[in-house]
Parts: sequence; structure tokens; C-alpha cells
Amino acid sequence: MALVVFIALLLAGLFLFSAWTAWRTSALFPPSGEFVDLDGEFEGLRLHFVSRGEARDGVAPVVLIHGASGNLRDMEESLVPVLAAETRVVAFDRPGHGWSGRGRHPDMSNPAVQARAIRAAAAKLGIERPVVLGHSWGASVAAAWALDAPESLAGLLPLAGALYPWPGGVAWYHSVVRTPLAGAVFLRTLTVPGGKLLAEKGVAGNFHPNPAPDAYADRIGLDLLFRPSHFRANSEDTSNLKPHLARQSARYSEISVPVIVVTGNADYTVSPKIHSYAFHNAVAGSELVKLKSTGHMPHHARREIVVDALLRLARGERPRAGQVTVHEDGRVEFAPAA
Repeated sequence: MALVVFIALLLAGLFLFSAWTAWRTSALFPPSGEFVDLDGEFEGLRLHFVSRGEARDGVAPVVLIHGASGNLRDMEESLVPVLAAETRVVAFDRPGHGWSGRGRHPDMSNPAVQARAIRAAAAKLGIERPVVLGHSWGASVAAAWALDAPESLAGLLPLAGALYPWPGGVAWYHSVVRTPLAGAVFLRTLTVPGGKLLAEKGVAGNFHPNPAPDAYADRIGLDLLFRPSHFRANSEDTSNLKPHLARQSARYSEISVPVIVVTGNADYTVSPKIHSYAFHNAVAGSELVKLKSTGHMPHHARREIVVDALLRLARGERPRAGQVTVHEDGRVEFAPAA
């Protein structure tokens, strides 16, 4: 009996701590941008976005799509300020992430569905034929956009992208989240303390072998992830991605928009060989930029390379068909496509 009482009190304490922390986190990291309400297929879905800079003649706007376990603040901390000096740049919180709603669509974990939602939001904001960058999980969204509406894009840049099915599964806690009762308890009692315990290690692992920026987790509001609704959406996206990629990747040879693929060769979060290299090989005329000694976050570690690739696409320059290798010391090697 005493054990039951102890467990009940422990769960109650964790519940209260988690609820208070989620409230405090929302207050500390409020929306940094604006909202756009969608209709039609996505009636009731509200997406949060940040828009900076001005459109210029001869330079396409840029749309930035963040990866898993994150939000658009990651792009605000890396690419948005630099790009805004050259063109209009818009970063979205993906559905269910950051301050975007999840909506009522029954298949929202499908990258193609998220691509349609963000494309509809971009159209409402008057963004015409942008270059779209998708980082990590977001690359699957960007690739789906290029497959389904190539006429609406000026270019595509998958950045350290998750683009193909991979060996193995996903983390154990995603299965727990999907379990009706246990998942609800887990989300409201353990994600906050667990997240605080593991966040620093997770950030370091994502950036390895590069150092993470000072106070990176605080600067992007990483704690927003551990709110129940955000964590559930992230878990659904991660758990369901593999079968979606199995279907989507079979069509990559159809992609006709200009493509530059950027990846770090030391990315141990998303294998460059399984994903970026294979995608480059599948898309005719694409350019692969391989960054030596760079991990999963090239937009921070090698920002100037990513910005250069985006602006080349935005200015209508054709990708250099083949592989560009950029060494730590700045040396560049180019191997044209066979």
C-alpha cells in the first residue's frame, strides 16, 4: 500500500512540475513571428512563421523548414539574418511544432501533407517560386514539395536530409507515446524531466564533431519540444517517417527543379551515405556539397557554404552537376558528374 501511495504522489508531483514547466517555457519563448490560417484541406490549421527581408528582382525568396525535435528558432539563429540582407526569407514552424497548430488532417505525419500545408501557407503570404531548404526531417518535406509541385519552386536544397528508409527503428519512447494510457501519462510526467536531463547531450551529439553555439538550447527554445502536444507531434513524425520515405524515395528521379544537396561527411545523426549521397545520385544534374569534418548542423558550423548554395539557386544559377568537397582549411575540390 505504501508503495502505491508513493508512486501516486511521485506521479502527481511530476505532473505538477511538468505542467508548471510547460507554462513557464511558453512564457519564456513566446511566438517570435506571425500566424497564417489555412482553409480547404487544412481548414482550422494555423501555422507560425517568421518573415524577414524584401523580395528583389532576380533573386527568388527562400523558405526554410526545420527538422525534428526543433522549431523555426533554429533557422532564426543561423540562416534568417544573413539571407534577409539579400532577399525575402520565411521560416515556418512545421505543423505541431514550435507555435504551429497540428490541425485535424488524419495524415499530418506524412511529409507530403506537411509540404502541401506549408505550400498553401506560402501562397497565402504571396511567396512565389521560392527556393526551399529542408533540414533533417524537414528535407523530406522539401523533397515532397519538389515532387508534387515543381512548377512552384525555383530550387531545392536538402540539408543533412532524412530522405530514405534507414536500417533499424526509432527510439523506444516513441512506442510509449503511441500507447493510449501509458502515452498520456508519459507525456505529462516524464518528458520534461527526461528532456532536461538529456538535452545537453542531445545537442552535443547533433553538432558533433563541431561545437554547439553557446546557450544553443536556450536560444532556440528547445524546451518547447517537451510540451505534451509538441512532443507527441514530434514522436508521430519520427515514428511514421520511414514508410513514407519508402514510397516517396522511389520517385526521386522525377525531380526536375535545380537541386543542391549539402551535407556534412561526419554526420552521425542522419547518415550522409544512406540519404544525401543517394539522393544526389538519384536526381539528375544535382550538385552535392560534401563538407569535411562537419556534423548534422552545417547551417551553423559552415553557414557561409549553405548561404552561398541557397543564393546561387535564388539567383537562378544552375547547380554544378557533380560533387563539391569543401575541406576544413577551405580547399575546394570538384568532381563533375560522369
